[in-house]
Amino acid sequence: MTDHFLILFVISSLRLTLPLLMAALGGYFSEKSGVAQIALEAFLLAGAFSAASLAVYTSSLGLTLVGAFLTAALLAQIFLVLVLIFNVNSIIAGTGLNLLAMGLIPIISKGLFDSTGSTPSHTLTDVWVWWPYAMGLTALGLVIFLSERTVWGLQFKFSGEKKEALQALGISPKIRQWQAISLGAGLTGLGGAVLSISMASSYSPLMSAGRGFIALAAVIFGGWSIYRVTAACFLFGAIEALQIQAQSIEWVQQRIPHIYFQLTPYILTLLALWFYKGRSKAPTELA
Repeated sequence: MTDHFLILFVISSLRLTLPLLMAALGGYFSEKSGVAQIALEAFLLAGAFSAASLAVYTSSLGLTLVGAFLTAALLAQIFLVLVLIFNVNSIIAGTGLNLLAMGLIPIISKGLFDSTGSTPSHTLTDVWVWWPYAMGLTALGLVIFLSERTVWGLQFKFSGEKKEALQALGISPKIRQWQAISLGAGLTGLGGAVLSISMASSYSPLMSAGRGFIALAAVIFGGWSIYRVTAACFLFGAIEALQIQAQSIEWVQQRIPHIYFQLTPYILTLLALWFYKGRSKAPTELA
């Protein structure tokens, strides 16, 4: 019984960590470049909806992933125009983008599927079950390489720390921010694809369920370090998996109301942030 529980717990933890990790990688790019990012929820939803829609029409895993990446990256251009060109506060712009995604997706779904709720079921759930893990490892390796091993990575991080240093070299900080945030949004969109292609057989309204905010919490809790951010995602994924697995235990079901289990990941995320506050330094230009 114990071994069975542990095996299911580990598998569930890894599975639930993937969309969080992809969104956190997106948040990492944005925050390290000096732009606060709370629009991760919008990118997750955009990626999830576009992937599920393309899965219905094409039944191609490759096309769904490319579509999820590009849709989220294109949505990010609205955010970037507002923040980097019109100097709108990034928190306000991010909030507006979240609301736009929540309102626009049902309208598009109505036109495509004559439904403002879930999209039709697709058959990609049965395609190679390991693809999300392969994609997650590839994305993590790419982000570590770009941010830690390339000149571009150094430059986009300087746009969040010392813009003057970049400007002195004739490099525009806004261009590096634009590139980093667009790439981060695309990666977050792939996290949305995991939700609607691997963890479900269709898109359902608001299926991100606050994962964008938890991913941002992982970035902050991880102290804006890519390695600690990754560890924080695994921690939060394990917390979510634990509350799901605990519900399968009969004596727990009889004593603890179901709603408390659903609240657990969010409460522990807030507690983690409160405990860790002030222990790490945010990027200097973060705004």
